[in-house]
Amino acid sequence: MEIIKQTTPRQDEPAEAPKFKGYTLDELRYQRALTALQKDFCRTKMINNVGQLRKYNPLSSSGSTSTVGKIGHIATRIASGMSYLDYAMIGFSLFSSARKIFSFFRRKKR
Repeated sequence: MEIIKQTTPRQDEPAEAPKFKGYTLDELRYQRALTALQKDFCRTKMINNVGQLRKYNPLSSSGSTSTVGKIGHIATRIASGMSYLDYAMIGFSLFSSARKIFSFFRRKKR
């Protein structure tokens, strides 16, 4: 007498995933177009940043902003990225330099 086994898939076994067969031409074209678009955005952003640097360069005479305005813009950009510790260190450095300069001139007078 033959015993017939019925094979049913178990619930705990994962279904077999289809094997990767590669990308289609449309998918490859889409990825190339997406990469080209990202490069174009990055290039445009860099050109814009360089233009802003040229516009606010205090050493150049080109641009509609005055030299004082350019220096003020650069100073505010630098100051906005500094912490209180940076301000304290700059103040200490300026104080010690000024103290040395004043003591030098006081010795000369005598």
